[in-house]
Amino acid sequence: MPFLSIIVPIYNVEHYLKECLDSILNQKYEDFELILVNDGSTDNSAKICDDYAKYDARIVVIHKENGGLVSARKAGLKVAHGKYIGYVDSDDWIEADMYQSLCGAAHKYDVDIVICDIVENYPNQEVRRTQMVAPGLYEKNGMEQEVYPIMLYAGEYYQFGLFPSVSNKIFKKTLIQKFQLNVDDTIRMGEDVACTYPSLLDANSIYILDKQYLYHYRQNPSSMTASYDQNFFEKILILYGHLKHFTRSHEKTAPNFAYQLQYYFTYLVIAGVNNEFNAKNEKSMREKRAFIKKMMKQKDINEVLQTIRINDLPYKVKCYIWLLKKQHILLLYTLIEMKRSRSGE
Repeated sequence: MPFLSIIVPIYNVEHYLKECLDSILNQKYEDFELILVNDGSTDNSAKICDDYAKYDARIVVIHKENGGLVSARKAGLKVAHGKYIGYVDSDDWIEADMYQSLCGAAHKYDVDIVICDIVENYPNQEVRRTQMVAPGLYEKNGMEQEVYPIMLYAGEYYQFGLFPSVSNKIFKKTLIQKFQLNVDDTIRMGEDVACTYPSLLDANSIYILDKQYLYHYRQNPSSMTASYDQNFFEKILILYGHLKHFTRSHEKTAPNFAYQLQYYFTYLVIAGVNNEFNAKNEKSMREKRAFIKKMMKQKDINEVLQTIRINDLPYKVKCYIWLLKKQHILLLYTLIEMKRSRSGE
């Protein structure tokens, strides 16, 4: 039995997959199995998986029908043998000493979760991201006092205390199983958030490495605004409902987490409005206005807009929320277009 199982969900990433797999197989730490879950790829990804498996006995390949990221992670977890579980997204890559560092801390402290920092890789630059929670060992009492109060909202708009990604962490299998397997397959946005924060709230101990930037996220800013997602609001409401349901059982250990979640949801709602005004959305302006007004009356969205303390938010976000609450959708559209014009989007 390996100490670590690394799960890589794969869907149509033939251009990046070899770099990802090579970075894992070239790890200084070798006590792992690598589970490749081909989630119904229609490009050359499946063949790449099978070719790599021929030359390394640590590789297990699963071929399944396309079911989305959550279902692919579940499929990998169900066959994993490791004491700890790690995830790598198939278009990213990792430093050669990532799992040596993470597993070294796991061996030493026997904690539920070990966490490292990340690097965001853009086409022309890379940005190191350090988490706001200080590095070190946290038992449950320390987590309640120092981690949970800023875990999802660290005092500035859309600033996490701990990054939501599952990929810059390793989890004890006994912990991650409880939450990954219970994430609804219909969650298609915030798949990491839906698993990471419930795991952290349930964990008894964590260890955060000190400024070790070991995981590389491939960023493509243009793709984030290039398309319109007609199901955006449906996706964020499913995610919010999942997290809100879970936080009720942890009100004693993380009393302000529900409010942190509202800040996160506010960001998603504003992103949803921006999505609705995307140039690729072929609805008429009248239809867009009617749809946004309808969404702002939805119970969860309306509740958050009415209760969020806007004084804690940046000026631009205050304007967004005020306009949404007043149903001034055309004025909001003008504000968004001015912002896009200035940024060149």
